[in-house]
Amino acid sequence: METVPASPHRTPGGTSGTTRELRHYLGVLRKRWRVMTALLILTLAGVFVWTVRQPRIFQASCSIVIESTAPQVLQGVKEVVEMGPGWASYEFYETQFRIIQSRDMAERVIDRLALGHDPAFGPPVDGMQGLARQSLVNRLLGQTRVIAVKQSRIANISVMDTDPERATKIANAFADTYIERNLDYKLEGAHSAGTWLAEQTVGLRKQLETAEMELYKFRKEHNLLDVGLDDRQGMNRQNVQTINVKLADIKAKRIEMESIRRLIVAAKSEVTEKESLPEIRDNPIVQRLRGNYLDLLKMKADLESRYGEKHPRIENVEKQIEAIQRDYGRELDNVLKAFDKRYQAIVDTETSLAKWMQQEKQLALELSKLETQYRPLARDAENDAKVYGLVSERHKEIDLTGVLRANNVRILDRALPPTAPVSPRLSFNLTVAFVIGLLLSLLAAFVVEALDNTVKTAEAAESLLGAPVLGHLPMLSLVKGRTMAEDAPERDLTVFKEPTSIAAEACRSIRTNLMFLSAEKEVAVLVVTSPGPRDGKTTAAISLAITMAQGGTRVLLVDTDMRKPRIHRSFGIKSERGVSTVILGDAKLADVVCHSQVPNLDVVPCGPIPPNPAELLHTDRFREFLAQCRRNYDRVVLDSPPMAPVTDPAILGNLADGVVLVLRAGHTTREAASYAGRQLADARARILGLVINQTDRRGSGYGYSYYAPYGRYYRTA
Repeated sequence: METVPASPHRTPGGTSGTTRELRHYLGVLRKRWRVMTALLILTLAGVFVWTVRQPRIFQASCSIVIESTAPQVLQGVKEVVEMGPGWASYEFYETQFRIIQSRDMAERVIDRLALGHDPAFGPPVDGMQGLARQSLVNRLLGQTRVIAVKQSRIANISVMDTDPERATKIANAFADTYIERNLDYKLEGAHSAGTWLAEQTVGLRKQLETAEMELYKFRKEHNLLDVGLDDRQGMNRQNVQTINVKLADIKAKRIEMESIRRLIVAAKSEVTEKESLPEIRDNPIVQRLRGNYLDLLKMKADLESRYGEKHPRIENVEKQIEAIQRDYGRELDNVLKAFDKRYQAIVDTETSLAKWMQQEKQLALELSKLETQYRPLARDAENDAKVYGLVSERHKEIDLTGVLRANNVRILDRALPPTAPVSPRLSFNLTVAFVIGLLLSLLAAFVVEALDNTVKTAEAAESLLGAPVLGHLPMLSLVKGRTMAEDAPERDLTVFKEPTSIAAEACRSIRTNLMFLSAEKEVAVLVVTSPGPRDGKTTAAISLAITMAQGGTRVLLVDTDMRKPRIHRSFGIKSERGVSTVILGDAKLADVVCHSQVPNLDVVPCGPIPPNPAELLHTDRFREFLAQCRRNYDRVVLDSPPMAPVTDPAILGNLADGVVLVLRAGHTTREAASYAGRQLADARARILGLVINQTDRRGSGYGYSYYAPYGRYYRTA
């Protein structure tokens, strides 16, 4: 299907997309205003009737203060039942509010005020059970609200009732009952705890005495009365540490002496070796012998250098050296013997310390074994003493706190009888109803609009068919204030009879757009059709032909709707002869052409309705008929049947230079329009553009407002 550039009417005046959407929404509201108004009125009326029929409700409020802790009369003594968390806690206050609105509280208030025997409050209830009492409790809880005052510890107990005096009594009764219940809960907890602690004290005292006697017997049996087990273990650990230090020192000395002894033995063979050992260095005899030995060696060296090795004096010196070596060895033996005695003393000391260490370790093992028996006894006695002391002390504290009546809840302001009802609030309910009704009406308007599957806007038509919108034709039902039927003959000639009307201006705009579209390829034969019946295609064809004729061109309007022709009635001419008679060969074109009251416009009626219109349009005579029309006139406008029931428009579209598809705003469905586009595309027909017909300037929202200024201008001209 061939498409052409979009019509300038798509964005009139350069209007932005947001503005078009806003105008579309306003158009929907103008179109559906009746539905919106009816729904809003029904909502307001229903709420008004419901409000005036509601009983008058009064509200009484009692203010209470819930402290985080109760007054501390005895400093440092904790209560058995904590009256608060000790600090501001959201969970604590929420719990208290739930307690006030609990079933237990409601039953206490009912019994306190004898509401079960008040016929004005509810049916009489006897006893504590039964569905009637449960219903009474539920009703009372439904009337009661606990409202926390922000950034404070104050809560308001509000009660709503039809009787202001009863509402006041119930609110105050809830506060008094809550305070009493809070105190009773504390005293009951203290009494129960005191009784239990008294019973536990007796048993714990006996248990403590038994544990202490068992510990005494064990200590006496193992001689632990004077020196305790811990002291003996401490002494043992101290001895082990001392012996361990001494033993380490002795072992170090022994190892050191063994090394020195080996050096002394090595020094016996060489006088000059190991002179650094203190046992050799500090011995005067050894040092003297060593000095003499060195002197003799020096003397021997001097003699050998003078007299040679065999001189008698050298032999005498060698004998002296040998004597000194013997004396040196004997003296070192004496040193070694003295050293061995000291070494043996150290070895003996080490052996004694090792034996002592072994004895202490054995004692430590025995004490550890004894400890496994001693510790449980001592621990049991100690734990029993602690538990007994704790329970005994707590028992004394509870005896003191049990007589205190300190409470963390107090009444700030008691409830007073209300003077005016709080419900129903007519103005508030009507305001809310107006808002809700307005929202519902808006929702209903757009839901109805969304369910409307018709083509409503030029943008939707162009997007659906891929062809430009040539223009909009307004509703022609009203002419000069007179109501006319859709098929009235004078209605089709509105463009001619009212040249300054909005309809005439709209047709001139469509004619201009067609001239721009056909600037490159002239459109001499034009088919006007629509997707379905009653879309206004005949009126559009007549109006378009009149506008073209008023532009100075010779126009021929041909009624090719051989199913339900109407053009002859619009122009007041006879249809005894027409297109069908020419195709059948019973007449010529000149015989069937009728001159109309519109200058430059001639009309060819349909003629007798044939039984087979589609077959006649396929004939060569019809092609010859169209060719002769082209030769004799500048423009030929063919009024075609609708697309939905027949194939005639597709045949005509293939033979003509172009097709104008008329869509009726709010009437032509998207499916019908899409089907018509496919049929024309399959027939290789050229769709020149679309005409949106019967747009309502009074609020349809279909884009007709574009032409309104022109209409006002021409009417005032």
